[in-house]
Amino acid sequence: MHIPYIQIAELQGKIKETLSSKNDGTIASAAEKVGSAMIRAPPSTKTRRVLKGHFGKITALHWGGDSRRLVSASQDGNLLLWNAVTANKLRSFTLKSSYVMSVGIEQKKGNMIACGGLDNLCTIYKLSQGSTNSNTSEPSAAAHEMASHDGFVSCCRFLSEQQILTSSGDSSCIQWDIPTGRVLNTFKEHEETAMFLSLKPGDNNVFISCSVDKTAKVWDARTPSKSTMTFTGHLGDVNGVDFMPCDSNAFATCGNDGTARVWDLRSYQEVARFGTPVQPDPFDPSPGLTSVGFSKSGRLLFASHCDSSVLAFDVLTAGKTDAPAFTLQNAHDNYVSCLQVSPDGSALCTGSWDYNLKVGSRNWCSKS
Repeated sequence: MHIPYIQIAELQGKIKETLSSKNDGTIASAAEKVGSAMIRAPPSTKTRRVLKGHFGKITALHWGGDSRRLVSASQDGNLLLWNAVTANKLRSFTLKSSYVMSVGIEQKKGNMIACGGLDNLCTIYKLSQGSTNSNTSEPSAAAHEMASHDGFVSCCRFLSEQQILTSSGDSSCIQWDIPTGRVLNTFKEHEETAMFLSLKPGDNNVFISCSVDKTAKVWDARTPSKSTMTFTGHLGDVNGVDFMPCDSNAFATCGNDGTARVWDLRSYQEVARFGTPVQPDPFDPSPGLTSVGFSKSGRLLFASHCDSSVLAFDVLTAGKTDAPAFTLQNAHDNYVSCLQVSPDGSALCTGSWDYNLKVGSRNWCSKS
């Protein structure tokens, strides 16, 4: 009767042995062999634009594919479409529910915006021809409302103009057909709230979800019944996830245990950890690190903190130090809720409960 348990133990031992054999060095030791530029610390990193217009806590933001426009969501019940270069508001969308928690913009043409929140709906708005060139208010009527989640919508990302992906407080992720509002695939394996999504660069069939259940899972839309990989290690909720833009075999997560971690799909394990792990206090609502994002090259890993700061970790120092290369102290006047680097790598945008978004420059390395 105990034979199956013995076999399981032997198999677990073999898995650990295989993973250990792949862990043959550190990122820092590999970086020493090729040399690398030093990271600039502030004041070289400057806030170039402050986007003011919301009158409530900012909960989410998303850059457009052109790296000029971005959309933000706030508890004031509005979505705002911005020109991040000029800091001008391009469009305003008044929502039926002010409890919005996620937002996304279609990346190729930028003519569709999606949002979701405590209404459990993924709502999609279409921008009319030429509507992004004037500062006027868009009609509140939505083009599509998609209902199937039994919990709040925590993240939404367009796969194309025809499909979108959402994550939810009901612990599932759903792939939708936009024209019909039909559910194409349901990805359900997390045990608690699915917090965020990241699409694999160059392959929208593959994505990663992170969850309050302390895990990050890799999914393939071609085999939706089961995740392809599960990564564990965080001591608390995993709040954010981001694929490395220059290497789709690596991704980062951050959590309320105060750490940001880099993982590798090939070795199936953690390859870098920044920050000192802290066992989360169930009576302390502070979520530690709230959002994470790579620079274009993957050299820097940015993480927003609930204490209003933004941390920048040098990935090439992994194994040498867990401290940030630099910290933007008091980046905002309140909790920093969201963060993202623009697709072309030229700017970093952060959103906060102080009602503002800030856009910073990319001059982070002392050499080009």
